[in-house]
Amino acid sequence: MSLFKAAGTVSLLTLASRVTGLLRDVLFASMFGVSALTDAFYVAFRIPNLFRRILGEGAFSQAFVPVLAATRTTDGDAGAKQLVDHVSTLLLWTLVLLCIAGVVGAPLLVWARPAACRRRRKRTTPRC
Repeated sequence: MSLFKAAGTVSLLTLASRVTGLLRDVLFASMFGVSALTDAFYVAFRIPNLFRRILGEGAFSQAFVPVLAATRTTDGDAGAKQLVDHVSTLLLWTLVLLCIAGVVGAPLLVWARPAACRRRRKRTTPRC
């Protein structure tokens, strides 16, 4: 596959992702409006979206591709496959540990958030 075709495919799929995200937001706003449930939904997705931006679209991708290309040049396809296997395993276990930490830590965050809101309301007038 040519570089132009690969870049076009990635661009088209990114566009499709953005359009479906817009449709999701419009549908969600029309169904639920502005409420505490809507706020909870957006807060719940803030941390996973941060990880996606860092690992999927950002620093990890930009750092891993040159290392993979260098490994493929020096060690061949077998070395590149081994590197991908090791990195995938590391990312899988990192994801498992983050999920466990999220499940265990969620009640603590839910408990701590109202206390932070009460402190902020005493200092400022905007709602929390």
